[in-house]
Amino acid sequence: MPMPAQVRRPVLGTFALLLVAGAPPAAAQGALSLQGFGYPVGGQSTRSLGVGTSIADLDPQSPVNPAAVVMNARAQGYFQYEPEFRSVRAGGVVADTRTSRFPLFMISGRQRSVTMSLSFSSFMDRTWANSYADTQTVGAERIASTVLTQSEGGIADARFAAAYSLNEKVHFGLGLHAFPGRNRVSFGRAFADSAKAGAFSLSDSYNFSGSALSLGALVTPTLHLIIGGDLRFGGPLQMRLGDSTMVGEGSIPFRAGLTATYDGIPGSVLSARVGVDRWTDLAGLGSASLGLADATDMAVGAEIVGPRFGSSAVLFRTGFRSRGLPFSYGTDDVREKAFSGGIGLPVLAGRATLDLAVLRASRTAGAVTEKAWVISLGVGIRPQ
Repeated sequence: MPMPAQVRRPVLGTFALLLVAGAPPAAAQGALSLQGFGYPVGGQSTRSLGVGTSIADLDPQSPVNPAAVVMNARAQGYFQYEPEFRSVRAGGVVADTRTSRFPLFMISGRQRSVTMSLSFSSFMDRTWANSYADTQTVGAERIASTVLTQSEGGIADARFAAAYSLNEKVHFGLGLHAFPGRNRVSFGRAFADSAKAGAFSLSDSYNFSGSALSLGALVTPTLHLIIGGDLRFGGPLQMRLGDSTMVGEGSIPFRAGLTATYDGIPGSVLSARVGVDRWTDLAGLGSASLGLADATDMAVGAEIVGPRFGSSAVLFRTGFRSRGLPFSYGTDDVREKAFSGGIGLPVLAGRATLDLAVLRASRTAGAVTEKAWVISLGVGIRPQ
């Protein structure tokens, strides 16, 4: 990220000092998926993740297609918890990290032929902490120390969406988005107490603000087939150092997606999705060496009706997703593939749903690989 000239040199000098004296390979210290401006969480519900995100444009709990909220026939509240466990391997060195997220909250309701929703989801997550043991030469003595680099925060997507039903087969939607965000970056070194050399640290806070408009449609062209599509047009996205100093300006990335589902096989729903994200719209926020890359997102999945639980049936889900991530590692683009499975369980006589999804993700760039387990738990409540 760019910095004002008056602070750039001391920051870079301190950061260089932190990394000297035999530090292990940088790739092994952090997460491959948290480069650049962070990991694109994507605003996917637990149900959508269970089928590989293949229903994203038709899922009312995923703030992707504003027209999809029409699928919520009643008022509903929804929230989600999502821990991720990562293991990065580079040059024979392995590092394990963990991130806990609350990536999505949504409330929705219907008034005649209009359905509305308000959601708050994670757009880019940049929370991580890396530490390693090191020694530093002071005079003729080598002193043990611990080096810490840490980032907290990211960018969120707050959306108001309204969907209008033209008839039973055609629905349109409009979404208004605000993108607030904050990222605190810290560098530090702590020496052993016996050395009496103390410790030092340096931190900066970056604030983000942006906006976007999304359009969507949901149509049923024939029996058993439903198609949904979305377009997001990005407005400006600004980054400031602290509360005032402007350090970069780009745009919220343009996005387009198309989903199709088929329920002609009794007891099952098959789905597929393709999407594109123009991540290079963020280029104005960083330097030319940031390595932003546009990405294609493809997914397939299935949802199968299982045994009944009370008055409703248990749903089993599985899916596969392949997508590019919005940054590169060196000269290599970073790609992600994920297999997923999940279950949907109705509770409280159908007034609430409990969704669980487990994903096994693999992210690669050159000789660096990252394996991750993601556990997603979603709870939807429908008051009487």
